[in-house]
Amino acid sequence: MSEGGEAELREAFLEHQVLFFPELRPEPEEHKRLASVFGVPEVHGSSDEDQREAFYADDERLVSIIDSKRNPANFWHTDATFRERPPAASCLCVRVLPSRGGDTMWLDTYRAYDSLAPPLQALADGLRAIHGHRGLTDQNVHPVVRTHPETGRRALWVNRGWTTALEGVDYKQGQRLLEFFFDVMEQPEYMCRWSWSVGDVAVWDNRCTMHYAIADFGEEYREIQRVILAGDRPV
Repeated sequence: MSEGGEAELREAFLEHQVLFFPELRPEPEEHKRLASVFGVPEVHGSSDEDQREAFYADDERLVSIIDSKRNPANFWHTDATFRERPPAASCLCVRVLPSRGGDTMWLDTYRAYDSLAPPLQALADGLRAIHGHRGLTDQNVHPVVRTHPETGRRALWVNRGWTTALEGVDYKQGQRLLEFFFDVMEQPEYMCRWSWSVGDVAVWDNRCTMHYAIADFGEEYREIQRVILAGDRPV
């Protein structure tokens, strides 16, 4: 791919937040090369930050294998927000699909923040949240509202999967506030939904989206391969 083509993809990525490449069917090395257009691939899993068992499709441990039996991911989340420097982006390829179902949804957390009334934006701006589950992952504290380092836009940055409490806020009060933020974010108007074919690739910006893998296929099996891209400390 030319430098101009890569620049156009990066520009589209920042504008649209999620990009799809239908039936691309990349091999692991090609998958890593495509992911590197959007950032620097990094190892994820089986570390002090994430104690869950991890499986890989390559010797460098950059292409992780995630299946519906071990990790269905059927909840709203942003990837690995429990890390001190959560991944900036994820690049996923579907390898095995059920006979029907298994779509994935994404939502726009910029729009969620923009939808808040100014006093509620001011409240969210002053809060910090704890991410991670002790005994399973590391725990880190990040701002509830994140400023995107490339676009400068602000986004609500909490999620049901990994955000457990608000720092310095009574637990019960914090849970009510988090539920409010989750409800604001999880609006159908902020979502897109992709129906997969084997070999499809999606790349998304973890700094301004959440996603949900729909588990509507019973005991059937879905397998994906994912490359994550190095991020910075949220501010």
